[in-house]
Amino acid sequence: MLPARLSKRLMSGIGELGQLAAHPSMVRDYADVAWSFFVRKRERPFVLGLVLTDRCNLSCQHCRVASRTGAHMPWAKVEAHLRDFHCRGSRFLYIEGGEPYLWRDGERRLDDVVDLARRVGYLRVHVYTNATLPLSAHDDFSWVSIDGTAPTYQALRGTGLDRVAGHAREALRRGKRLAVICTLNTVNYREVEAVCRLAADELERAPLIFFFHTPYYGRDHLLLSQAQREEAVGAIRDCKRRGFDILNSWAGLDALEHGAFRHPTSLWWVVDGQGEHPCCRASGNPEICRQCGYSSCAEIVLSQTLTPGALLGLVRYH
Repeated sequence: MLPARLSKRLMSGIGELGQLAAHPSMVRDYADVAWSFFVRKRERPFVLGLVLTDRCNLSCQHCRVASRTGAHMPWAKVEAHLRDFHCRGSRFLYIEGGEPYLWRDGERRLDDVVDLARRVGYLRVHVYTNATLPLSAHDDFSWVSIDGTAPTYQALRGTGLDRVAGHAREALRRGKRLAVICTLNTVNYREVEAVCRLAADELERAPLIFFFHTPYYGRDHLLLSQAQREEAVGAIRDCKRRGFDILNSWAGLDALEHGAFRHPTSLWWVVDGQGEHPCCRASGNPEICRQCGYSSCAEIVLSQTLTPGALLGLVRYH
């Protein structure tokens, strides 16, 4: 008999397949993606990361995105980028910021962008958010940043965790699909188990993915040493063995521990107010590449080589 958690995931996947079968055009698009990604191994931009705004309502220690321009991307540019990248092969949209829920253009709000992406033909729309505002958008999946226990979160992000956790709980109870992103640095890398327990006990057993602090702005006090990174990866592995719902695959953790995955890559592109960037907004900086902590990038690259754990994760949160 299947364990309850695995059975639930399997039934969820079967349900999604049933919904997919009702939309032949989506079936064709998924078949095209699978053929291009897994068989032909093309380097087209399957994933588009759209930076809707550089505006944010927090001042986090590890981020200076709000100091870039503080500007919202105009609606006309949003539409142009979505259509252009769809023509170039993008089928999965990740909306980011700043804080996407702050985005405005006249009467238009985040949901208008989600609706437009679906009309254009994107198969899945994800939103990265700090969840300081209610998670009201009807995206397919939300990624909520929680970087430690309440005192650590306060120290890193300058605001309380209760409001964020409350918005995540409310969304989960409405049936929204979401996962926690915890970015590990020198302040919180020994809180892996604590964050796993928080997600399990306070957030309806929401899944988690662990990232590592990436030095966009140069080496700083938050950048983990190699020994600290290895210790953190060991703690994540231990929590996976104990049954916490961690989306990092075993192979992904191995790759992330030593940066042993193919990057930079053109499998995903990021578009912001300054232009287009293959892989990330710091594309072309070898030091940042060496210290890359983006677990999802490792998982996508590994899934293209049909690595089983990475494939399962991709199915779960695509």
